[in-house]
This record gives sequence, C-alpha cells and structure tokens, in this order.
Amino acid sequence: MKRIFNYCTMLLVSVLAFSLGSCTDEYEYTPAVAEGEQIYFSNALSSTVELNSNQSSIQIPVNRIQRSGALTVPIEVTVPENSNYQVSSEVTFNDGDSVAYINVSYDPSAIEYGKYDTITVAIKDAQYTTPYGASTYTFAAGLSEWKTMTNKGYFRDGIVASLYGLDVMTYQVEVQENVLTPGKYRVIAPYGAGTEFYNTYVDVDSPVFKWTGETSTSIVIDATDPNYVYIDGDFYTGLDDGMSADGQGALHVFSYVYYYLLNGNSLDAVKANVPELFGKLEDGIITFPENCLLANFDGSMNPMYYANSSDLAVALPGYEITDYSTSFTYSGRFTDVAGNNYAQGTITLGADVASAKYLVAADGDDVNEIINAVNEGTIEANEIKATSEVKVAISESGKYNMIVIAYDSEGEMKAHSSTAFTFDTGGSGSANWTAYSTGTYNQNYYPNFVIDENNNPVGNPFGDGSYSTTLYVDQNDPNHYKLEPWLMENLSFEFNVDSNGIITFSDVNTGVDSQTGYGNVLVTNATEIIDNGTTYSFIDENNTFVFGLMYYVNYNNSYGWLGGALETFTPSSNGASMIMRHGTTSLKNINKINNPVKSVTAGHAKNFIAAPVDANTLKLK
Repeated sequence: MKRIFNYCTMLLVSVLAFSLGSCTDEYEYTPAVAEGEQIYFSNALSSTVELNSNQSSIQIPVNRIQRSGALTVPIEVTVPENSNYQVSSEVTFNDGDSVAYINVSYDPSAIEYGKYDTITVAIKDAQYTTPYGASTYTFAAGLSEWKTMTNKGYFRDGIVASLYGLDVMTYQVEVQENVLTPGKYRVIAPYGAGTEFYNTYVDVDSPVFKWTGETSTSIVIDATDPNYVYIDGDFYTGLDDGMSADGQGALHVFSYVYYYLLNGNSLDAVKANVPELFGKLEDGIITFPENCLLANFDGSMNPMYYANSSDLAVALPGYEITDYSTSFTYSGRFTDVAGNNYAQGTITLGADVASAKYLVAADGDDVNEIINAVNEGTIEANEIKATSEVKVAISESGKYNMIVIAYDSEGEMKAHSSTAFTFDTGGSGSANWTAYSTGTYNQNYYPNFVIDENNNPVGNPFGDGSYSTTLYVDQNDPNHYKLEPWLMENLSFEFNVDSNGIITFSDVNTGVDSQTGYGNVLVTNATEIIDNGTTYSFIDENNTFVFGLMYYVNYNNSYGWLGGALETFTPSSNGASMIMRHGTTSLKNINKINNPVKSVTAGHAKNFIAAPVDANTLKLK
C-alpha cells in the first residue's frame, strides 16, 4: 500500500507540474531582496556567558550584511533591577566592518559567585534588522563558583575499568575548586574528549565505546572533611557500551552516600552508621573504597549495580597518584608429605611498594593491633619485595585473615590490606579414608541451572576441564565418599550416597576469592535449589557419578549465582565394577531446566555486580 501511495503522489505532482506549465509559455521568478542595513545577532552565540573575576567587561558581537559606511545603531537593553551591569545603549560599525561590539561592564568584586543574571539586548528599529537573522539576544551572565586550578590533576579510573574488565588507566584531567566551599572539587569529564581514556577507547577506528553526548559528565567531590570524602550528586560517564539498542542508555553513576542523603538521612547519620562508604583526602590524593558508588542505565536514582573498585582515585594538581596497594588471592590448601597443611596464594604488590610484610591472623583478631605490633617488632612477619606466591602453615580449619603491610623505600608504612579466607584442613577428623577407584572428572559436562543476560547457560565458573582424580571411601562410614583432588590440586569434595544412589553433600567453600567483593566461591547441590522434583546428583545406571553443582557467592545473605553445571566422575573400568550402589537414573535424561536462575553478573559485562539496595531500608539512626 505504501508503494501505491508513493506512486500516486508522484503522479499527482507530475499532473500539477504539467498544468502549471501549460498556463503560460514563460514564467520568471524574481527573489525578494532584503533592504536596509540587515543587522543581526549570530545564532551561534552562547546562552550563558561566563565572566572573569580578573576583568571588568565583556563584548557582545553584532553582525551586519551591508558593510559600506559608518553606522551607529541604537540598542534596547533589559537588565535585572539593581544589577551590577552597565550595557551600551548603542553600537557603532566602522566603514567596511561587518562586526561591531556591545560593551557590557561590571564590577567583579560586586558579582556574587554562582549567581547568573539574565540580560537582553535588542535591535528594535526595523530599518536596521533583517528577516534572515535574530534581532534579539538573551543570555545569562555570571561568575562560576568553580575555578579551574592552575595545573592539571590525575584521575585513576576505578569505574569503567572495573565494570568492563579493562586495564586501569591513570591520566591527567582538569580539576576545578569551588570558590564558595573550599575542599569541594570538580573533575571535568574524566572520560571525555581530550583525555587519554577517550583517545584510547572512543576516538579510535574500532571504538570500544561510543560517546553519548551527555552534558553532566563531570564528577563533584566533597572533600570538605578529609576523613569523610564522597561524590556529591550524580554524573554520566558519557559512554555507550553498545547496549543502547536494547533500551539501555549511558552509564549513570552516583555515590552510596548521596543515595542515603536523598532518602532523608543526614550526613552526620551516614558518617556514624556507614563510615566505610567514605573516601579520604590525604597528601593531596583522594581515594575511595570499593563499592561506594552505584550505577544504572536508565538515568534514575534507583541503583542497579555497584560501580567502582578501590582503584578509583584523584590526585589534586601538584600531586601524583602512587600505588601502595596490596592484595591476597587465596588459591587453596597445600599438604606436604609430613601431613602439614598450608594456606597458599598470591600476594600482589602495587608499583610503588618497596617491600611488604605478611602474616595470617585468626578471624576476630584486632588487625590494627597486629599491624602496630609488627611495626614495633613485637610480632614477627614474613617479608617480600615483589609480587610473590606464598604459603603459611595452618593447623586448624576456620576463618582467617591474610594481613599485608606495604612500605616505601624508606621503610615507612604506607598502606595495608586484610583479606578474609576460609581454610579447610581436609575433612572431618574422624574419617578413615581408603582409595576406592581412580577415574576421570569432567567439571563442565553439561552447563545448566544458571543463565546470563542473553539467557545462555553459564557453566562452571572455573571453566571447562577433565582431569584424573581418586575416589575415596570412609572406612568408618561406607556412605561417606570424597574425590581428591577436586577442582584444584589441594581441594577435596566430600559427599554421601544413599541406598538408591542419590548423592547429597553440604555446601562447599572452595576457599577461592570470587573477586566480586562477596568473598569466596561456594558450591551447592542443584537438587536442593531447583525445586522441580528432579534429582541432579546421583550415581547413574552406568556407574557414573553425576553432580548437579551450582556455584555462588554469599550475596548479602542470599545466593549470588556465578554458574552451574552437571559434572561427572567416571571410574576406571576396575573401579566401576566395584561400585555396587548405582541407581536407575540416567544422565541422558537430564535436560536443560525450564526455570534457570539469573547469574549475579548478568548485565552489560561480566564484572557488573548487582547492587542489592532497597530505598525503604535506608533510614539510619
């Protein structure tokens, strides 16, 4: 129908053209010519004019098309009552000039910072105007409360890099200070044009992000109290990650503190109840704690994601950001030939750390007291001078903290970290394990149970892989089994099997830091979580051990799903013949479930962690 309509329209136009052409043999068109001096204001003039506190006047350009002869044109001026502005009542063009200027003078000492007055200048005499340009110009004039600092500062990106898995960049940015509120700063468009970030990820042939054109892209930081620094208000990064076609806009960010304030809490209450949400200003460097910012993509003040890592920092002009960071990644238990157990992992040191001392403390010990004792020499600690693999002897299962203290080249303590982990010495002390069968473990046989933002199954978060392992039976309890190694070289997996071949087990703490801010990766039984009457952990008819495993983090006392899969242990031929407790369920009959759970990282990128914030619970004492 649309094509028919377009065709008919063309036909009608053709008929009209023929009819008009047939009315006369010749048709001449003479365009109208504007007369007079044709004076106008350019439509490129800004609606806001920023004054300079070191000057006392500004010039407003006026244009004309007719350039010959000198000309003085009267100007009608409208200014606020009792204002500090004196505006010329006429403007003079010299012979041959196309531009003249209206002078606006003011006393900078009498101008109130942050207050803008509306001024209108107009050419009212019609003999001077032109129909092709504006005869009136209205603008707001004032002194900004923000003053650009003489030198540039530095911005270390802990927002976009954290969310999208990019390398952390540190680069120069323009910083302004508030002249009305000393200690309040504004970082000008840290992801915008002219920054190293923009040149790396936006202004390239194959951009990672597109620029959205948002205007509120500067970050306001309230550091009036150096011990309680927070981002005041909200801002946009100005970046489109490619999800806008799905109805998602630019990344919109605001601080947890600001969100509390919006919900009716006083700043003093926020300081008293959640001091861990604030950053610090020390030696010209502003730092922020992890997950103190919130984000969404709809421009509202409803949080969807945590938005930052502890990398986020700003160096005020005259200072540089140093990296005295330390971190510990727990990799598991190591047991030597003598049966001694060790917690092992990697300590990572920041670029400026000259040396570091580390030790393990039991959960509940006073970390600050321990650090003081190490520095005083009353408690011994191990020392490293570079990022290193470490192991510390531990004799009992439980919760522990790896404390790492960073020092500069002068031996002065600069920073410290404390990382919690759970250590398992390898099962119950009453078990009497005997090797039962060797075999092959497939840790991602069939991804199931958990889906991503595209509704695709998210398998074992540790990835695909098959490896040889050993099945043990507890001589004190023939229903009690374990696989060792499992998942990692020094980790085991204990479970029970009933007379029908149904496998049950308690949730497993892998001891591996999830890198999400929610502690270690935990594992649970899909049979207990997926309430559809199906058993997902069992010994099948072919003597294959099937485990329906779902990986998660403790997500504010709820499940934060990371992935899930059917995983299998296939005994060797000799071992299979020994297993007498196989069931009747077939692995082949297990299909993709109809109602999978959503991955906690489902969103724009793998590192987006949902922010479980409810405005109704945000009232503080």
